[in-house]
Amino acid sequence: MEALLPEWAPNIHPLIIHFPIVLWLAAVFFDLISLISKGAWIRNTVMALYGLGAVSAYAAFLSGNQAIDMVTIPFQGEMTASNHSDWGSYTLYFFIAYTILRGIIFWKQWDKKKVVAIVLFILGTIGIGMVAKTADLGGKLVYKYGVGINK
Repeated sequence: MEALLPEWAPNIHPLIIHFPIVLWLAAVFFDLISLISKGAWIRNTVMALYGLGAVSAYAAFLSGNQAIDMVTIPFQGEMTASNHSDWGSYTLYFFIAYTILRGIIFWKQWDKKKVVAIVLFILGTIGIGMVAKTADLGGKLVYKYGVGINK
């Protein structure tokens, strides 16, 4: 596997992690559009984006667990690494549960009710906040503590 990685990448985590971030942002964006515009294609798109986001988040989570064993973390960055790992877990669990909930609501077509659609959008936005917190901690590991940087 390591032979397939670019020389600058200490592991696959930085290459995978951006997929769920973009998919979730796109899902929330299309969810907002669905509040304004009606149509089966937009409901299907939102559901597909959340589903793909949850699956790719699981891959990112697994790669993150592997990555932590492959890099050197300075003592000052240990707490940040622990917090990043915890927030990554919370975010993954949130989006898996949210996607399952969303799938049930989609299947029952309850999301066609405006109040349900608004609540789902708000929950998705909260999830983006969780993604932002996790990403902030990951960025701090790289840019403040130099974790995963080839020197």
